[in-house]
Amino acid sequence: DDPLVDFSDWGPHYPYGMSKETRTAAVTNCPDMEYKVYTPYATNPPVVVLGHGFARGSSVMVGWAEHLSSWGVEVLLPTLCHYNVFAGVNHEMNGQNMKELAEIHGTTNVIYAGHSAGGLAAIIAASQDPDAIGVLGLDATDTQDVPGVPDLIGMGYASNVSCPAFSIIGEPSTCNADNNGLNLFKEIDGYRALKVISSDHCDFESPTDWVCESQCTNDSVEFSDEEIRPVIFTLGTAAIMSLTGLSEDGTLVWSNEGLEGWLSTGIIQEK
Repeated sequence: DDPLVDFSDWGPHYPYGMSKETRTAAVTNCPDMEYKVYTPYATNPPVVVLGHGFARGSSVMVGWAEHLSSWGVEVLLPTLCHYNVFAGVNHEMNGQNMKELAEIHGTTNVIYAGHSAGGLAAIIAASQDPDAIGVLGLDATDTQDVPGVPDLIGMGYASNVSCPAFSIIGEPSTCNADNNGLNLFKEIDGYRALKVISSDHCDFESPTDWVCESQCTNDSVEFSDEEIRPVIFTLGTAAIMSLTGLSEDGTLVWSNEGLEGWLSTGIIQEK
């Protein structure tokens, strides 16, 4: 058999077949939300709206945006307005804003994706968008033990998601609310979920930074970052390729045969 495409590597549009532009959009309770558009030179590419985590920022997801764009996907990367520690936290409004951004961009062929609380916002967005074609959670979290924020907000939305969903999670920790985001995906029919062994919350950002690593790095690991991060990138990109139909290998990577090697080494577990 031919080997599967290596989705951890750059796609065919890298580096000269893609562009980046910064724009603003007027969305509910945020009249000038800034977002970046990563566009491959392709006809009518599918769109991913990509959310960052709580109190972070779009800069820690630029690597994902560039990588997915290189594989033929247009990525909208907003700086979400309602994860500001000082201005207040509103996960539901972030989800609504992600959906509104897709509408403003004029796309219906959209996947909602996100890291940490951005994954929660992605689920909220997809629950409100009957045209969504998929959801991807990157160590997604639900709310828990946050002053002034109700616990488990996402559980009121997840069961209303009608599109396929993929979840990739790390080791349980306070940074990912002990994997409570996995319960959101279990509410979605036909979800797929994998845990990457030894991975911490920061491994799902790209590039991460010292702020995350000072709080969320695992002390004891079986696998190194150099082993972990290509697995996360492969699984995340393959999920997007599967949802968009851009590459059959995306679906094959997530098949029992495609996962067999990683399962045998113990670097992933099915959840």
